[in-house]
Amino acid sequence: MLEMRMLSAADLDAYFDLFNDHGLARNAGTVPYPIDMDWARERLATRLEAEANGEMKDRGFFEDGQYVGNGGYFFRNGELEIGYSVHRNARGRGLATKMARMIVAMAREDRLTGPIVANHFTDNPASGRVLEKLGFVKAGLGTGTSMAREGEIESQRMELRGDVCVVLPKASDYPVLFEQHQDKEAQWQAAGGRVFSCMEDFQAFHEKALVKGAAIKTILHEGAVAGYLAMFEREGVTEVSYWLGRAHWGGGIATAALAEFLDQMGTRKSALCARVAKDHPASSRVLEKCGFARVGEDSYHSDIRGAVVEEYLYRLD
Repeated sequence: MLEMRMLSAADLDAYFDLFNDHGLARNAGTVPYPIDMDWARERLATRLEAEANGEMKDRGFFEDGQYVGNGGYFFRNGELEIGYSVHRNARGRGLATKMARMIVAMAREDRLTGPIVANHFTDNPASGRVLEKLGFVKAGLGTGTSMAREGEIESQRMELRGDVCVVLPKASDYPVLFEQHQDKEAQWQAAGGRVFSCMEDFQAFHEKALVKGAAIKTILHEGAVAGYLAMFEREGVTEVSYWLGRAHWGGGIATAALAEFLDQMGTRKSALCARVAKDHPASSRVLEKCGFARVGEDSYHSDIRGAVVEEYLYRLD
């Protein structure tokens, strides 16, 4: 299992061993070769200080307690950028892809919004393939420098746009989620659930549900709060539902978010139910794309519509 954690002075020897590698250094911009322990000590201390100042976030990656890599995000020319390095003895096993994915998730969990940039030298195509697996696309050629080799080196700029993440809610999410929940058209389409008079009641309701065992996740689109998903028990049946802000409708965000949510919750092989008003086909399509099958029909009185609403019942088998 790959774990990510903050480094400390106790990790200095492993940190030095990682970066004292010519192959790594020639593909990096700010790592000379060879290095000494003083360089490693200063770099580690400088990065810890920069994180404390909100300038970056640097993490070590550990597999079964073994330090196998390092990476994080930082800001350059006003842009959010990521970088990562894998230990020479741990390459070729897909760790770079896992690390890069965890770094992107960390940036989004910190609610950093907008595109994410990464750069790699074009004579290091393996790094480009890692980024492409995460959804990064090529965004132009340029040049860069490396402290481990001379001259200008052709560099490929990569950008991640429109990514969808599903993360634990933060207090700062609730004002946005509440505003999205107040959308009258969205309420009409959903035809069910509660209508809240204020944000505090909305937040308290969800926090109470979490305490009772519900799973609630915020949907982030390019780092911005786009809606939420919930999984809860109703009359002995596990159900899933979601709410997406109107500005994020029609772009496949709900489908991507639900698929990620199901994977996180480990429900791909579990019986999981959902309900959709018959006159809301877009929500039915989302469920069907994620593997739900229509298994029945029901009806209920909707306080929002002031009428009886016919609905389809879905189940994930």
